Amino acid sequence: MGTVLVTVVVTLFIAIAIGALIIMLATKIAAGFGPRFGQAFLAALAATILAAILSWIIGMVLGSGGIASLVSLVLVFLLNSAIINAIVKRPDGLQMGFGKACLVSLIQIVIEIIIGILCVFLFGAAIFGAMSAMH
Repeated sequence: MGTVLVTVVVTLFIAIAIGALIIMLATKIAAGFGPRFGQAFLAALAATILAAILSWIIGMVLGSGGIASLVSLVLVFLLNSAIINAIVKRPDGLQMGFGKACLVSLIQIVIEIIIGILCVFLFGAAIFGAMSAMH
């Protein structure tokens, strides 16, 4: 049980650190500055926790299905943008603005989709190759 808990915590930490790096890259692309890792990590951590809670609430209220997923997607996007706007500061210490934070979130999603597609191809090819070798 202890090993599973440690594995989950380490995996979440790594995933949030990767999310922070993606936020840093998306902010550099969209807003023209690179935030500190600590700010990006805190934003990724807050967004992960609050998005999970929000998605759970939406699932409880609307159930599962297409409309619940669409509502959840839009609200999590807006929540992520608000968190980025509140936590990730420009070099002068001011907020970047909600519009730029939305652009950062959009670029973040695109980067995550690209990484997901690459993982599917890489791991899918490895699994397909392993399965082919077994026959």
